[in-house]
Amino acid sequence: MITRPALMRHVLHTARILTREERAWLLALPTAVALLTALLAPSYATTYATAADLARAVAALRLSKTTAALYGELPASAAVVQLAVWELGALTCLLLGIVVVLRAVAVTRAQEDGGRSEMLHGIGVGPVGELAASCLVLATHCLLLGVGAGAGLAALDGANSADALAYGAAVCGTCALIGAFTLLFAQLTTDATGARGVGLAALGLLYAGHGAWAAEGWTWAGAWSPFALRGIIDPGGENDWRPLLVVCAALLVLLAAAAAAAHRRDLGAGLVRIGSGRRHPLRARGPVTLALRLSGIQLLVWAVATATIAGVLTAMGENMVDFARKGAVDGGVLGSQLGGGDPGAGFLGYVGVLTAAMACAQAVVLTGRFAAEECSGLVETARGTGTGSARQLAAWCLGALLATALTLGAAALAAGLVGHALLDTTAADALRLMAGQWPAAAACIGVTALLGGAWPRLRWLAWAPLLVGLGIAQLGPSLDLPRSVMDAGLFAQAAEPTAAWLLLGGVAGIASGVLAVRSRDLRTTSGRRSGSAGPRVRR
Repeated sequence: MITRPALMRHVLHTARILTREERAWLLALPTAVALLTALLAPSYATTYATAADLARAVAALRLSKTTAALYGELPASAAVVQLAVWELGALTCLLLGIVVVLRAVAVTRAQEDGGRSEMLHGIGVGPVGELAASCLVLATHCLLLGVGAGAGLAALDGANSADALAYGAAVCGTCALIGAFTLLFAQLTTDATGARGVGLAALGLLYAGHGAWAAEGWTWAGAWSPFALRGIIDPGGENDWRPLLVVCAALLVLLAAAAAAAHRRDLGAGLVRIGSGRRHPLRARGPVTLALRLSGIQLLVWAVATATIAGVLTAMGENMVDFARKGAVDGGVLGSQLGGGDPGAGFLGYVGVLTAAMACAQAVVLTGRFAAEECSGLVETARGTGTGSARQLAAWCLGALLATALTLGAAALAAGLVGHALLDTTAADALRLMAGQWPAAAACIGVTALLGGAWPRLRWLAWAPLLVGLGIAQLGPSLDLPRSVMDAGLFAQAAEPTAAWLLLGGVAGIASGVLAVRSRDLRTTSGRRSGSAGPRVRR
């Protein structure tokens, strides 16, 4: 039996190996957070240069339940640092939360699916020891993200060292709680794919619960959400460090539960067994049918969730649209978001940007499955049935196009019905401003297909256009970006003639990706080229 000191040495050695494998994320992501925060935060002091400008902006932003649901509750007497933490911090925590979920699964269940856990068990490192090593890596990740966020906020005029430390602690605590939730949920699922799905679904519920608390006062829905930590600590305001004690206690409980679950489950299985009965073969007539069958549940869930979110956000804009039509909202951030025309249609356009971002995320995920399956070896297996890699990539692209059309169509239907009842808008407005975002999704599919077909290990770059476009749309008014820049954004082309260029770019990207994958050998995670095992099959 292995002794405790030997076990600790093996755990630390495993943590060092994981840290070496994660070094790109450990270095690049905190650096990117620091640079982007330092680049964006100073614009808040420039945009709201006087106390009167800041007071008007805060008063206008507090009128909207939609902004409260997205960013949290804004203090009535918020300073410029609090405003930056409220808006920029919310987007930062949400995006970092997604990354933390994916990396938490990568250092746990993905390692187990790859066979590393069996080797660790052979030297005496059990599931709890492996989980402890993963926790050390994630803790380092969260600490570096907090340092990067705090260092970036220090560039804002008016932010002192206490504000930067409090903001960094809030970001670190939020990421740590999300990572702990993910580690616990990862023990319940059967593989890494299921862990990612459950982790991202839980992240969405946590974010929605915090929004419900801020917009509707539902304490039971969001008081326990990690996204509430930023507002409770209140960087730039109270700078209250006491909530971190609650965070530490919650982390101990979550990690203890994850360790108990990891100890009780079997290797390669989840603590909760779903669908353990008789399985029926999956029947598909071709690669397109197979792609749709494999992602059918995801398509329906994404469409229903997006339509629900679009309907709820549209309903939340009733009061703000009424104030705007009475002249109470004139200029400023909300005025820029509502546009210069009818406030109801302008608000639908604002909601349309958010639903378009969800549809584009769906497009990247679905199209990126080809590259993920290539790295895992599934594409090479499917080639053995006579279905070439080019046809498989084209099938996933077509499935993503159909899925995003369904998602945006469902969102347009929900927002159109709610908008007609509450905002006095028409079905044509919803169709134009929401379904009209489909060319943006097509462009994201083209970028993802090109990267997956030519450089599958760089497929993560496909998220860049989505994040840049969302940042311009959401932060453009607060950062006082030029109108030409905002009009050139990815999500500003709905129902515009320039949307045709997005469609052409998407088609060109898909065609280039298909041609690229036909002209190269497939690569698996092990780095072995499929072409070395025999002649290449092109179909």
